[in-house]
Amino acid sequence: MVEPLDPKPSGDAGRRRSSSRSSEDFLYHLYRGSNMLLQDQVHEAKAELEQALKLQPQDAKSQDLLAGVYFRLGVYPQAIEIWKGLTEVYGEDATLRVNLGLALFKTGQADEALEQIHEALKIQPDHGRAWGYLGLIRWRLGQLEAARDAFLRGGQAAMAKRMEEALGNDASAGPTPSMAAEALEAEDRRAMRDAAEEAIARFESAKPDIAVAEQGRERRKTGRWESVEPGSEPVPKRGAPAGTRIEGVALLQQQLEEWTVDLPESLAFAVGPDGRLHCHSQHDLFVRLATLQAVHGNLDSKMVQRRARGKDLDEYLGADDPIFQVKGPSRMTLEVAKEETIVVVALQEDILYVRESRVLAFDDRSSFESARLPFGKEPVPMLQLHGSGFVALRFHAHPTALPVRDGQELRVNPERVLGWTGRLFPNMQKGTAPYSLTAPRLVFRGEGAVLLG
Repeated sequence: MVEPLDPKPSGDAGRRRSSSRSSEDFLYHLYRGSNMLLQDQVHEAKAELEQALKLQPQDAKSQDLLAGVYFRLGVYPQAIEIWKGLTEVYGEDATLRVNLGLALFKTGQADEALEQIHEALKIQPDHGRAWGYLGLIRWRLGQLEAARDAFLRGGQAAMAKRMEEALGNDASAGPTPSMAAEALEAEDRRAMRDAAEEAIARFESAKPDIAVAEQGRERRKTGRWESVEPGSEPVPKRGAPAGTRIEGVALLQQQLEEWTVDLPESLAFAVGPDGRLHCHSQHDLFVRLATLQAVHGNLDSKMVQRRARGKDLDEYLGADDPIFQVKGPSRMTLEVAKEETIVVVALQEDILYVRESRVLAFDDRSSFESARLPFGKEPVPMLQLHGSGFVALRFHAHPTALPVRDGQELRVNPERVLGWTGRLFPNMQKGTAPYSLTAPRLVFRGEGAVLLG
């Protein structure tokens, strides 16, 4: 026998009760997302904060936290969009401008980043993070004296000492990628932790009547950013009216929302919870159509030839598994073999060399050149990608990145090399005594990282 639904509250009492439930749900998701950030569970935090903002879209603190999550995940356009919107409303908040400046800096917009940092320092002249980021930007631009002074104002004596040493040694202007990344990462994590702790304190001060799910529940691990990541914790909203959910059964529309993959406009590619690659781009895409599983509408495509020194060669890109150029806009879904994993990376004027067979798709904001290198018994087709677009790669396992420092060399087994990035120069050599018979033959010199698989 089906029990009738409880009558809905009416009038002001009903509205107050509904508002209270909505507020509790919002605080609940905000609390969970903040806790996950403190535990470095960034993917899970993203889902919770997005849920919180569905309930209170105008909450500035939640927007700031979510922008920080997008920043941590490398989805910089989304972070920039949120922080720009917040600075338009809260123009006198120095920290928001610092966050926006850092995101702009990470996407190569140094002038715009400097503008935001300077505005932050006008608002709060003693803002330590602002001075620290100003030092990093000046360092990147080769302005070592200005960088040193900014680091000193920000209380970063060690960084200021590095600038002093660089000035004394007439070192090159730019920071090494690893040094700059370490400094940015440390400041970013500290700021995110402070914001998360503030959100938790906000939750606790409200003392909502919410039962927090037990901590021992197993969660699905993804290891990558996903456009829509269905929450595997079966915790229904407390505010749902009685009778709208049967124990263990979701409403169809709720389930569809969890299953739907909806890419932000700023992303050309994203890996969904199903492990497939979802493409949605206004740009032309270069894809292996043999992996195509679904497409919206018709495809306007043509086979692509390999290219060297800006000229097309009489060979097809991808060889027996050709890569096609698909005219944008387009929406499609690609799938690789079960034993393969898809990884999406965003190039920021980087240069990436990778085995042609490992490239699944890229957009037309990345230019390409073909090459053949004597890695194994036969020359291996390689692809050089450069620009500011997205690249989807397929691997049997996540590669290992081995850094190469300037003035050093790295010897590797050529058959294990998947590719490399940075200013690296490969050369095949015979081994030298005392290990001439066993030394790996492929030598890398320069500065960058080699990817082994």
